[in-house]
Amino acid sequence: MNFVQLYTPGLAHCSYVLGSPPFCVVVDPSRDVDRYLQLASELDLTIAAIIETHLHADFVSGHLELASLTGAPIYAPASARCAFPHVAVEDGQQWRIGDLQFTLLATPGHTPECSVVLVADLARGPEPALALTGDTLLVGDVGRPDLFPDIAERLAADLYHSLPRLESLRDGVEVYPAHGMGSLCGRSLSAKLSSTIGNERLYNYAFHLHPQEEFSRVLLEGQPPAPDHFSRCSEINRLGPALLSSLPAPAALAPGDFKRAAEQGALVLDTRDQMAFAAAHVPDAYCIALAGTIFSTFSGWVLPPDRPILLVLERKSDLEAALTGLRRVGLDRVDGYLAGGMEAWAQAGLETRGLRSVSIPELQQLLAAGGLQLVDTRSPGEWQEGHIEGARHIPTADLRYRYTELDPAQPVAVICNTGARSVLGASLLAQRGFRSIINVIGGTTAWKAAGLPLVTEAASSG
Repeated sequence: MNFVQLYTPGLAHCSYVLGSPPFCVVVDPSRDVDRYLQLASELDLTIAAIIETHLHADFVSGHLELASLTGAPIYAPASARCAFPHVAVEDGQQWRIGDLQFTLLATPGHTPECSVVLVADLARGPEPALALTGDTLLVGDVGRPDLFPDIAERLAADLYHSLPRLESLRDGVEVYPAHGMGSLCGRSLSAKLSSTIGNERLYNYAFHLHPQEEFSRVLLEGQPPAPDHFSRCSEINRLGPALLSSLPAPAALAPGDFKRAAEQGALVLDTRDQMAFAAAHVPDAYCIALAGTIFSTFSGWVLPPDRPILLVLERKSDLEAALTGLRRVGLDRVDGYLAGGMEAWAQAGLETRGLRSVSIPELQQLLAAGGLQLVDTRSPGEWQEGHIEGARHIPTADLRYRYTELDPAQPVAVICNTGARSVLGASLLAQRGFRSIINVIGGTTAWKAAGLPLVTEAASSG
């Protein structure tokens, strides 16, 4: 058996290519499918099937894209009720491609149709050698059951009853999930991207939560906030996303045309880093840096999906990466980009805005002087582990509606771990009329590097 795990940074997504010459199968593909085509070519294998373990909530899958390019059938759980041509697989059903025998186990809980695919290499023996566990079983965790709030209790109960189906497998069966640490599909994911049933049975906390009421309580309490696009991507994947070849190429817009498009309702997304954005940017632009790991997730989280997008790029060569990142979370309507970048905008005599940026020593001086509202935009878990005394906790995406808790007449300093999320938070505040906004360079990482103290949630509330 050929076996390759492919990892998508930012989404912490794992997809797989399994080969039995002359065929191979792609499992849970990302929307940018060129890498699967290239890998199949390098292995001299024909893509004979595409398998979806479930309707992914955090990204738009490449199942339809890959099928359109290869003619390979898509296998999906029958319970997903997919609206595109596919092979609907029932619980317990087996199928064979080359020497690979696949068995689908229905394991609802993370989502109603979530499934695990067992794989046996018949050239070696009939017993399953590995389990492609989707988001049912993750390394160190299980898929969160709260993504559909109206049925969260039912899904938690379903997950409790699904796990014994995996617990009964042999210790040596290898576990390959659809996500690793950094994904918001779980809470306590390991940095390891594979495991075994034996290890998970021993060390995964979810296997040891009993009775069902306790399991449900633990799994439904304290989950990280779910990004907005989680409520959209499952349905996009069920209906079948638009083929990338059908999407129009973004237009290179001169500054005047770019400005008019923005005035007519398009949103402006600045993909440059925090320092470039702080120096000068288009008024009311969102700042989500293309570099780093937050671009796709936070674009899906905070950008209104019903508005066309205009891009400000550091360089034109960034366009393809920006399109890929946005399309991964179903943001397909990118109408144009600013030709010549911010230099062309400034040379056209158009208005720019700036953002004050301060270092940690400067932040200390501002805090000592008083009158500064310090907003920590990190996740609840990061906040609880330690934060600057006197800071107010408002996670980045929540600033869209919790900005009313702040006084726009007083200066606001925004901080995260490094500055990527805080500069996005600063741009959200600017859109809501705040003018005295400060981004803290280096964030709490720099604060700790300077040897300065952080307080825990218990200490700050005591």
